[in-house]
Amino acid sequence: MKRNVIFYSRMVLFMLGFTGVYLEITKHGGLGMLMYYTVLSNMIVTAFTAYLLYLMARSEHRWQTQSLFRLKGGVTMCIMITCVIYHFMLAPLATDFYRLENFLCHYIVPLWFLADTLLFDKRSQYRWFDPIAWTSVPLIYLAFALFNGLIIKWSIPGAKDSPFAYFFLNIPKYGWPYVLQWSLKIFIGYLLAGYSFYGVMSFSRRQKRKQPS
Repeated sequence: MKRNVIFYSRMVLFMLGFTGVYLEITKHGGLGMLMYYTVLSNMIVTAFTAYLLYLMARSEHRWQTQSLFRLKGGVTMCIMITCVIYHFMLAPLATDFYRLENFLCHYIVPLWFLADTLLFDKRSQYRWFDPIAWTSVPLIYLAFALFNGLIIKWSIPGAKDSPFAYFFLNIPKYGWPYVLQWSLKIFIGYLLAGYSFYGVMSFSRRQKRKQPS
């Protein structure tokens, strides 16, 4: 019964993720939307959810391995930074907030995927250095975004700071100290959030073991 609940919940999550990405790309600039971390992180979640559905349909155990849970923890952090940064830094500046794709990509899909991890994944599966490894995705994107903004300079649809996707990456406008300061704040926040998430997933299991049978 629980397996069916997880499977159909993830099927809905996949459809929502696909819809959000599809609407962002088709309505707001085509493939140029791939320059946004939001779209890329939602694509990662959608593809990973499809992979989980494939494993659940094909195997009784492969969707519950420790290596998969550790990887899924990284995907969870990857999409949650989309939700947090948008809500606190970008949403107050948005002029087109009330859009279906906006809610899907920035709130519904990230929070649904987080709930999936918290509710359905086994606890105590992560290693102490996993939160450090999870920072690789935003760091790779940061390098890519700065390289595009400074060297390639591909235009980004709808971005006021194009060829930079986000204002806090605009080096010519604000300078290196400003960008490095914001990057360091986000990195430290991401790392702390990762270890908090690691603690929650570990603490829950210990608490459960203490309960009387």
